Amino acid sequence: MNVRPSIRDVARQAGVSHTAASLALRRDPRIPAATRQRVEQAAARLGYRRHAVLASLMAQLRTLKVQPETATLGFVTSWPTREGWRSSPNHRRFFAGAERRAHELGYRLDLFWLRAPGMTARRMSAILRSRGIEGLLLQSLPQAGGELALDWRHFAAVAKGLTIARPRLHRVVSSHFEDMRLVMAQLRRLGYRRPGLVLDEEHDARVDHAWLAAYLLQQQELPGRDRVPALILRAGQGARQFAAWRGQHQPEVVLFTDLPVPAWLAEQKVRVPRELGLVHLDWSPEVAPLAGVDLDVEALGAAAVDLLVGQLHAHERGVPRREKIVAVSGRWVPGTSLRRQAK
Repeated sequence: MNVRPSIRDVARQAGVSHTAASLALRRDPRIPAATRQRVEQAAARLGYRRHAVLASLMAQLRTLKVQPETATLGFVTSWPTREGWRSSPNHRRFFAGAERRAHELGYRLDLFWLRAPGMTARRMSAILRSRGIEGLLLQSLPQAGGELALDWRHFAAVAKGLTIARPRLHRVVSSHFEDMRLVMAQLRRLGYRRPGLVLDEEHDARVDHAWLAAYLLQQQELPGRDRVPALILRAGQGARQFAAWRGQHQPEVVLFTDLPVPAWLAEQKVRVPRELGLVHLDWSPEVAPLAGVDLDVEALGAAAVDLLVGQLHAHERGVPRREKIVAVSGRWVPGTSLRRQAK
């Protein structure tokens, strides 16, 4: 009968104490990188595997020893104003979902603003460490391609969305590509043949062009007479460019988000849905009764907390070697902005 190697066997093979071996396999930053590598190699040679149930129990015990009462996670924002991120209903829903899940797991969620007057990355890192906060949820940024500079060695972190380009951290995202395919399937079911996509340039970048990519792929499957080129509006463009695009290409339904398309159509005396259908790609209760896709950002917030707490239990800190991306799909929401088309 094969005897399963123990952590003490690994320690002897690597020439360290069993405590050091255990910490090294959990990638504890207190263990030098060379020692961690030696322990990992010894574990691989021996075929050592952690006992899943015991590992989970020990993670809980370690958490209890370090945090005897409710532990705290940090919710970090870096918008120009302290409350600027709350302007989006779905940002608020994300926070609510994360806060609810954190409470279920025995944590509280405290807010921190990186752009407070006099705040620096070094000072914020010190504040978080002084309060014993090791897990951070990072709210998405107003623009894509941003960078956050904290002393990441001491923190586990999960970012929302794709706007934080550096460092490459674990993140949770909405499944925008699959959500666009869902929209297209629903429109076909209702008989719409000529959908048109309108986005502003910044929002297109924020979702890494995923909506646009799925839309263009779907356009290739349509007969040439039913294809409508997407309208990507640059800064300063708006109602006039939209009216020209609609007049030239005659879409039957417009897909949009974060643009005042309903107001533009009202000014142009276009009747919705009799003359034109509308679909909101980032639906929230505030835009009802429009039809659209609810990205289920509460579930996204909960997934972010699950991913973060998993890192804390595994004692993973710092920028990961490879980022994990957890995608949450949305759900279709019917609305009065669409109607079944005559065949």
